[in-house]
This record gives sequence, structure tokens and C-alpha cells, in this order.
Amino acid sequence: MIARIPKQLQLIAEQGMFSGTGFLVNIALVKLLPLEQYGLFASLVIVVYLLLAVVQSLVVQPLQVHVAAEPRNADYRSVLLALLLPLVVLFTAAPLLLYAAGPGWMAEYQSLLPAFAAYTVAFLLSDFLRKYFLARGQTEIVVGMTGTYLLGVAAGLAYGAYSGVHELVHYLLVLGAAFVPGLLLGGIIYLRGCRIPELAFVKRYLRIHLLEGQWLLYAAVVQWLSSNLYVMTSGLLIGVEALGVLRFVQTLLGVINIVLQTLENYVLPRLSEAYRVSVEHYYRSAQRQLGLYQLAMLAGLGVLFVFAREVIVLVGDAAFAPYAFVLRGMVLLYVVIIVAYPVRLLIRVTELNRSYFTAYLASFLFSLISYRYLLGTFGVSGAVAGLVINQLILQATWLVVLQKKRFQLWKLYTW
Repeated sequence: MIARIPKQLQLIAEQGMFSGTGFLVNIALVKLLPLEQYGLFASLVIVVYLLLAVVQSLVVQPLQVHVAAEPRNADYRSVLLALLLPLVVLFTAAPLLLYAAGPGWMAEYQSLLPAFAAYTVAFLLSDFLRKYFLARGQTEIVVGMTGTYLLGVAAGLAYGAYSGVHELVHYLLVLGAAFVPGLLLGGIIYLRGCRIPELAFVKRYLRIHLLEGQWLLYAAVVQWLSSNLYVMTSGLLIGVEALGVLRFVQTLLGVINIVLQTLENYVLPRLSEAYRVSVEHYYRSAQRQLGLYQLAMLAGLGVLFVFAREVIVLVGDAAFAPYAFVLRGMVLLYVVIIVAYPVRLLIRVTELNRSYFTAYLASFLFSLISYRYLLGTFGVSGAVAGLVINQLILQATWLVVLQKKRFQLWKLYTW
């Protein structure tokens, strides 16, 4: 039945469910957990996203470029597992070994470690399967995986609220368990027909993933540091209240990040195919596949900008009203990101991974040099300004690289 629905509508529905689930989790846990416990949850999520960045750099991002052109899909799936599983085992074993070592410097968080390990392995495996099927255009499978996750999360949060549970361990286990039905669905389909290829095939793709992935990995780590530097230091420099508002607004607009990531997972393999035909074919494909999404998101951001005060009070709290300017500033940041998104994808498709890393390194160096001055002088406004300038540095660096390669970038915007 789902397969009969047009793929674009399936993608929109999946984006809505996945974004909505993430938003639901954050809003619910803010209300269900003590502030300190929610802060710990936010810190754990930041760590999980660093681990996710490693997996995406070495496994997911190279596959997005190569999966559409590889005729031996069953063999390629086995190679992807050979890359993925050691990373997942390593990242899961670390907290379990800390737990087995007994109380020490992490004694306060000892009880969280097994639950965190379970959540991490479920999250990483589910994210890989979701992005693989999106790259293959098998959106109906992704809709099924995300739908079961949404139902599991909703049921677990409702039970916790009804039972008056206020422990983070419980909710980490709930979130991890919610991935299981989708993992079974996606895992069975993924493993069906998998073959163990000859050694030459394995070596070829291991080399491709490691060579291409190294610059993506460097960029991912630097991007993580750059994105989280203001968050990690703002509590010390601008106070808890302003930090809370900044994190809340980031959560509110984080839905757009999920939409953009989902769109990239789906569109990038198709743009890669178009680029192999010709650059002109790539320009037309980018216009067709990105234009309407960009216009729709920009329209939504325009509404948020105009009604920032009303939105931040309605979704958050009346105490947030004086911080409407933070939401407006973050809206401007996302306007820059969305307008420049075709440029980012062109860098990815042309596999200019060293330039991709260089841009993030320049952005991080700016953050490292300026964060103390911006936060100390301008408070939360300085944090927002720093994030906007970071993004402008990224886009300017990529534009210079592509101009030197003689790409006609204006053709990406002739909607």
C-alpha cells in the first residue's frame, strides 16, 4: 500500500514523522526529567552525534556517492557491513568496559552506561539502515522503520508520564527499544541476498571508503567541535538561563537539520548520477530536486522570523519572550544554510573532500579565536552571530573552490 504512494510524498511523510519524533522526545524529556538529568541527556546526545559523524564519514557519505552506480549491490552491502560493524562494536564496548571496571571517576554516571550503550548501538544501526534505503530510493521501507519508531517512542513516553518516571536510564532504554521493530524490518530486507564478494572487490571499496572518508572524517570532527564550542562554553560565560534559551531554540530549529539530512540522503545519489552524465544535467537535476524544498523552507522561516515572539512563548514558556531575537538570529543562520545548500551538495558530488574539510577547519579556527570575545561581550547574541559567521566562512570557502573549477553556480538557482 505504501509503495503506491509517490516517493516524494513518502519522503515528506517520513521527514515529518522523523522530525516530529525528535521534537517530541526533547519537549517531553524537558517536562519529565529534572533539569540536571535533561542536561545530562543533552550531553550524551552530543557524544552520540560525534560517534554518528565518524560512521557517516567512513561509511554513509561515500556510499551515497557510489551506491547508485554500483551494479553488484548485494556484494557492496556486505562490504558496508564490514566497515560498519567494527565501528559500532567499538563505540558500544567503550561504555560497557567503563561499567565493568566498576565505580571510579565516573561513579556518578555508572548506572547510565549500559543503557547508553544499548541506545548507541540501536541508534547507529538504525541510522545506517535508514540512510542506506534512502540512498537506494526505497522510501517505503524507511517510512515503515520511522513509523514503528514513532509509535514506540510515543508509547514509552506516555507510559513514563503516566507512571511518574523521572530517571534518565528508563528513557534511554525506551528510546533504544523503540528502534528495535524498525531494525528488524530494515535488517531482514538489507541482509536478504547479501553475498560475500571476492577479496579484490572488498579491498577496492575499503580503499575508496577510507581514502574518501578520511577528509570527511576530519571535517566531521572539526564541524562537531565548531558547532558545539559555543554550547559547551556558553554556560560558563553567559549563564544558565541564556544557555537554556539557546539550546531550546537549537532544538526547535533542529527539525530543519533533520529535513536537510533526509533530503541529502535521498537526493545525493541522484545528483551523483546526473553529474556523471554532464555538468549541465547536474544543474537541471539540482534545480528540479531542490528548488521547491528550498522555497518551502524559506517561506516557513519567514513566518518564524515575523512571529518569533509568539512562537517562542507558545512552544516554550512566557519567560522566553525577551529572547525572541535569538530565534530571529537562528532563522537568519538557517536562511544562509538553505540558500547555499546546492553548493554544499556540489562539493560532495565532485568529491572535493579536502576542500570540504578545509572549509570546516577555517570555520572552527574562527570559533576558537572569537568565542570568548563574542560570548563575553555580546552574550547569547554573540553566540548566534558566531554561528552565522561560521556558516558564511564555510560557504565563502566552497564558493572560491568551485569558482576556480569554473562551475557556473548561478545555474543552481534558476528555478
